[in-house]
Amino acid sequence: MFVLKIVTDFASAHSLREYPGDCSRLHGHNWQVEMMVAARKLNSNGIAIDFREIKKQTKVVVKRLDHQYLNEIAPFDKLNPTAENIAKYFFDEVGQLINTNDVKVKKVTIWETPRASVTYSQGDL
Repeated sequence: MFVLKIVTDFASAHSLREYPGDCSRLHGHNWQVEMMVAARKLNSNGIAIDFREIKKQTKVVVKRLDHQYLNEIAPFDKLNPTAENIAKYFFDEVGQLINTNDVKVKKVTIWETPRASVTYSQGDL
C-alpha cells in the first residue's frame, strides 16, 4: 500500500450552532488540509497517482470554502461547520473526484489552529 499526502490551506469563518462557549460567535480560521490518498499499485512510470492531481482536486473543494462564511453555504447551512464535519466533507468530496478501484482517499486531517486538528477516515482501501 502506498500513501501519498498533500497539504493545502484556506481561510473561512464559521459559528458553531448550539455551542456553549465563544465559538458560538462568528470567528475565522486559517485551516490547513492534509489529504492522504492510498493506492494499491503503481503505473508503468512508478507513480500511484500524480501529486498534481491530488492537489488539483483538493483545490476544487478548497475553492468552494475559501473566504466564505461556512454557515451560509451547503452543506454547512444545515450541518454544523465543526472541524469534524469539515474533515468528512473533504473526505467525501475529494473522494468523488479521485477515487478509483486502485486509488482512494484514505484520511483527511483538518487543522483548525496549529495546535488543534481532527482526522477523518473510513475502513480500508
